[in-house]
Amino acid sequence: MSRWAVWRKRSPAPTAGAAPSAAPTRRWWRWNENDPLLDIIPTMLAWLLPSGAVVVGALGQFMLAVVLLTVAFGVWLRLWRSRKKRRAMGRAPR
Repeated sequence: MSRWAVWRKRSPAPTAGAAPSAAPTRRWWRWNENDPLLDIIPTMLAWLLPSGAVVVGALGQFMLAVVLLTVAFGVWLRLWRSRKKRRAMGRAPR
């Protein structure tokens, strides 16, 4: 089975002795190669988005917060269940 993606078009097989065509490939965008917007976009993204270290640090802080919340929820659940058990034992006939 071919691993080629279904949505990709295969180029036709070249015939023997035929010169490769110099026709430009069609892209999904219609911008000109010399468009100044193509130079501005990476600069704007680099200016607006934080660097990689900042992103990794923020994700680390988020994961630490998730772990601490999970531990706190476990402790709270354990205390709530033991309180519930003590109440049930107090109401039980002796």
